[in-house]
Amino acid sequence: MTLRNKVVVVTGAARGLGSAVADRLRTAGAHVIRADLSFPGDDWPDRVALDVADADSWERFAARVRERAGRLDVLVNNAGISARADVVGTDDEDFAHILRVNVWGVWRGIKTFADDLAATGGCVINVGSIYGATTAPPSRVSPSSVAYQAGKAAVHQITKVAAVELAPRGVRVNAVLPGVFRTELLADLPPEELQVRVGGAPLGRPGESAELGPVVELLAGPGASFVTGALIPVDGGYLAAS
Repeated sequence: MTLRNKVVVVTGAARGLGSAVADRLRTAGAHVIRADLSFPGDDWPDRVALDVADADSWERFAARVRERAGRLDVLVNNAGISARADVVGTDDEDFAHILRVNVWGVWRGIKTFADDLAATGGCVINVGSIYGATTAPPSRVSPSSVAYQAGKAAVHQITKVAAVELAPRGVRVNAVLPGVFRTELLADLPPEELQVRVGGAPLGRPGESAELGPVVELLAGPGASFVTGALIPVDGGYLAAS
């Protein structure tokens, strides 16, 4: 097992890609701490409350991890939200909140656990998106979220900056860029709209949640010991063809 006895935090782990990643890392032997805003309390380690948009919540969560686990080897910044609104239709509050969760939350997670990860020679894996590297297909029926796309682009840059700055401390920082996956974020798309997005990928289908975890496992494990600052698409070839 590639992650035997490693302590891993996965944010946004209640459902979707976060839950699937947590399952995969646990199968790889890790002690996985699942964190999510929807968790009501502290059912250690499977359901620990964390609001990634709140500094105090991060500090309480970190104190709990240090008290109960004593270390941290891998931080997976997966928590994220979106909204179906275009550039003109997005209101101020939604734009600010999406960036707070998707961008500030990633930065705050790295900042909070940097010393812990340096102590173990650990790593960070951020969940970006192909839509932080390219735009979504235009649609009058289901507009994409400009705040989501801008935020994911920022996550990619945070990944690079953190990789450079934390390398002297022995901490690797990478990101995975999911393409079109079957998750709740796309559940509201009409079938024809989903097909437009899937059609952009040479493999011609959406990804399944279980297909992201193995890539995260690779980045978290010893096989990626010389990999940092990388943005790795997991998208069926979408970015290669775009």
